[in-house]
Amino acid sequence: MYRPPAPRHPSPSSPSLRHPYVRFRTRLAHRALLQLIASVVSSLEIALVVFAPVLLGLLAFIALPGLYAATLPWPAATGLLLLQALLSALPVWLLRKRVLPHDVLAWLRPLPVPPGMQLLANIAVAGMLTVPLALAYALSVAVWFYQWPAWLRPVAGAGVALTLLSLLLTWACAVVLLGLRLRPVATTAHLSANFRPAPTAYQPGPAGPRLLLLWRQLFWLPFWRADNLVGLQQSLLLLGAVSGAMLWLWPVFPGALAGAATSTALILLTDHGDKAVREQIARVRPVMAAWPVPARGVERAARCFGVLPGLLVVGLCAMLLLLTGNHFSHKAGALYLGVATAAQLALAGLPETGARARVGLVVLSIVMLTAIGSELWN
Repeated sequence: MYRPPAPRHPSPSSPSLRHPYVRFRTRLAHRALLQLIASVVSSLEIALVVFAPVLLGLLAFIALPGLYAATLPWPAATGLLLLQALLSALPVWLLRKRVLPHDVLAWLRPLPVPPGMQLLANIAVAGMLTVPLALAYALSVAVWFYQWPAWLRPVAGAGVALTLLSLLLTWACAVVLLGLRLRPVATTAHLSANFRPAPTAYQPGPAGPRLLLLWRQLFWLPFWRADNLVGLQQSLLLLGAVSGAMLWLWPVFPGALAGAATSTALILLTDHGDKAVREQIARVRPVMAAWPVPARGVERAARCFGVLPGLLVVGLCAMLLLLTGNHFSHKAGALYLGVATAAQLALAGLPETGARARVGLVVLSIVMLTAIGSELWN
């Protein structure tokens, strides 16, 4: 009697998208993407309300290098595509700690996973991370085809092909970045040489330095460690606010767009910093309750330090306005500085409110500062 052959299942070590290791990695990446979307949704709402036309222009610019490369000789086209692929892979590098957290890496590295299986998982995760970029490329190409400029008509097919090639290069760069993330770490035997025994007695120091020490250990250092990107995020926002203020008020670009960019970076700097401080306070408050330290004083110091970068940017704006002489509207300048200071204090000083109310306050502050700043050079 004939019996049909039993279905063949892949062995535990054979590369397959249904393998538990690959499925675990893709689910981990999916969770990281959902967390990222949830964390930036408020900023996305603000950007859509304030900068909708600018964002539409940036969306059209995404596919421009690939389309324009078809009109260049091959050495210049190759360099442009490689540069675009590297820049497009930058978000994957920023997300590497969310996709592969430290605690997960400590569990994954000792597993006997074959190199082929690990490569397949990296390819699948990199593909998930490049799907939003592929959608952006498709929308950007559609915008250019709708505009249909004269330089694009002879090279439309080649431009689309080069855009797809750039997307594949970005995918390959993402695979390499994930592989580097999974490399074994160096030995930590050298840490024993720097080991210091714990103190045998508690000796409290002066209140001021002790308060600064607790703020540094509980708020400053955690924002730079492990998977926390708050330190990098705030540094980039501070750099953007300072650069925008110098270009706008020097003045190099005295237009309304430069003022809107400066106002947006300034408000987001204080908003994101205050939210990060409030979340950290909620984490450490149960622990500090049992410590012989002034917990309320530490929390107040953290809130003040959270709003300090924004106030420093406001001070920089005041100094730049004084250096420009009488070439601006003094009434608009004083009103801008006053509203900017009030907005910083309101974001940091108001009690806990709903997410929608906070987004409304942020959008209102940005719109008011942008409207006042547009009258600065009139």
